Amino acid sequence: MLHIGKNELNSIKNEVIKNYPLECCGLLVGMNTSEKKVVEVHAVQNKNTERTQDRYEISGKDFMKTDRIASKKGLQIIGIYHSHPDHPAGPSAFDTENAWSGYSYMIVSVEKRKDIEFRAWIFDEKRKLFIEEKINCIG
Repeated sequence: MLHIGKNELNSIKNEVIKNYPLECCGLLVGMNTSEKKVVEVHAVQNKNTERTQDRYEISGKDFMKTDRIASKKGLQIIGIYHSHPDHPAGPSAFDTENAWSGYSYMIVSVEKRKDIEFRAWIFDEKRKLFIEEKINCIG
């Protein structure tokens, strides 16, 4: 289960709406215990400049910078979020091909800049597929 605060969900929602109709992305920072808890959301620039409406890419530099910031606070990167403008909040074939195990993937569907759906997924490396992870909104 992925626990996340209302403020963090609102931050993601605002970023998704601001970037619509382009995909946006960011990193979920928190504690990866038996119950994962997101305590910070770090929006990062989508480095994919060729297919910004249906692809995202997080630079290694942004990943490492966020990891250093998190580590100083005793936290870690526990997941990645990205938007699916005018598409469902499920993993695409591209998402599956590029997934890393051990992270939560929050996919946010946004239709016409207003209808928002949050879903989270965990990648099963052995079976090469995503398994849905329940989201628990705190607050």
